[in-house]
Amino acid sequence: MAEELSKIMVCIDGSEASIKAARRVLEMAKKYEAKVVAIYISFIPNYLRRLPQYAWEELQVYDVEQMQEWLKDIVIQANEQNIQFKTLVRETTSSVVKEIIDVADEERVDLIVVGSTGKSRLDRMLVGSVAQGVMINAKCSVLLVR
Repeated sequence: MAEELSKIMVCIDGSEASIKAARRVLEMAKKYEAKVVAIYISFIPNYLRRLPQYAWEELQVYDVEQMQEWLKDIVIQANEQNIQFKTLVRETTSSVVKEIIDVADEERVDLIVVGSTGKSRLDRMLVGSVAQGVMINAKCSVLLVR
């Protein structure tokens, strides 16, 4: 199995479920000696694209800082366990699911791990719409963490 699971991607949105998914990924990465890619997709509505350049740059910095805050303990644990851990922040004006799938393809991951629910109230009541979209559209295996 170790050869089959060499790179794992975890989707982060700051929700409790996504942080739990990141912790689970560390366990798996240690067991299978896999590399980890943590990704945060920032959905940017089209109307925000009209902001001045400085405001746009501030939004991008904010996204990176948010992800660093959410993952600070996870990154420390990964370093302590000698797990190769890379973080990516991507932006999209259309589909978060499509962006996740595109990154998974670009990174050639063997497994995508997502939390079962996102941050919105509706997502917390059901399996999250992003999680569901990833499960349906991914070319690789998907693990849903509750």
